[in-house]
Amino acid sequence: MSAHFRDLDDTDGLVAADRDGLLRSAAMSGAHVRAVAHAVAEGALDRLTDLRPRAVVLVTGRSAAADRAARFVVALLASRFDAPLVVTPSLPGWIGPLDVVVVAGDDPGDRAYADASQRALRRRAELVTAVPVEGPVADAIGSDPVADLSPRLRVDDRFAFARLVAVFVAVCTAFDSVRLHPAPSSLADIADLLDAEAAADHPSHESFHNQAKLLALRVAGRPVVWAGDTPASTVLAAHIASTVFTVAGIASAADDEQSALARLRVSAHSGASAADSIFYDPDFDDAPPAEQPRVILVTTANRGWGVEQRVSALGDVDVVTEQSDAPDYPGGLAEQPRRDPEFSDVPADLSAYLTVAVRADLASAYLELAGETA
Repeated sequence: MSAHFRDLDDTDGLVAADRDGLLRSAAMSGAHVRAVAHAVAEGALDRLTDLRPRAVVLVTGRSAAADRAARFVVALLASRFDAPLVVTPSLPGWIGPLDVVVVAGDDPGDRAYADASQRALRRRAELVTAVPVEGPVADAIGSDPVADLSPRLRVDDRFAFARLVAVFVAVCTAFDSVRLHPAPSSLADIADLLDAEAAADHPSHESFHNQAKLLALRVAGRPVVWAGDTPASTVLAAHIASTVFTVAGIASAADDEQSALARLRVSAHSGASAADSIFYDPDFDDAPPAEQPRVILVTTANRGWGVEQRVSALGDVDVVTEQSDAPDYPGGLAEQPRRDPEFSDVPADLSAYLTVAVRADLASAYLELAGETA
């Protein structure tokens, strides 16, 4: 770890370094999810209630965050949703009156959103707007009626994942005639859990009890590979790796569990031992021994025991779930009943995954702030 790495328990130093409100932005995911829930409660998606769409098309434009959020929702819900879910950067040519088009992102200047909106309306598809309705998007929509889930709060693009996931989940649960079983938790309940996680990761809480700070300490100064044990958690791992890079400037890899652990086994057999690094002498040895990567495996508490058994014989593997080992962790995340691991990626895992995403957002913010020297 760098000698210039600020003490994460130096609350005053962290707050002073946070001139751009990074921690506040990272802690806003619950508010963004709640804003989507309020929009739905006010009738924003009532136009979709009686529809049975041929397909639900998620147009993500050039937004990498929207693409990952869409792929995450598809991985989590598609097998249990009785309509095709299509993720695409631009509108396909086959769109027609039987389809629902969702344009989602943060940049209203992206011409892909304006083009998709205009063509969807011209072909009489139902349009859901989850981008700011301004600029080219506003011109493309004009006075046509649409389902409006555009952002109600200012969103830092780097922390937009939870909002975009909430939008896609809200659309998937809006149809009375399309079966989604088992149904995910309500967005309002998920927002409460995300707020609880953000409160537990407040800078005033010491790193011993603060899961975001602990996660930041695991990442600092080490090569890291983020991995997931299911399709949805693998997408989440890629999102976390991207967030750590865009927020803190720390590059890390992302992969699925099998590939990440296979690579770790190869490194363990071919790399230097821990003793080699202890006895390395820069005056006599040619090159320092390569440091083995740390694998941070993202899963849920219900699958955590099985994952721990699979990785127990390996070296540097950390298993991260929505819960904490600390008995007095103040996050308010209640113990959930253990489910049959055969039913992995059930929609009930949505809140667990988003909780980990919020923790990673705050860990990225701590890494950025701790890396600044006074």
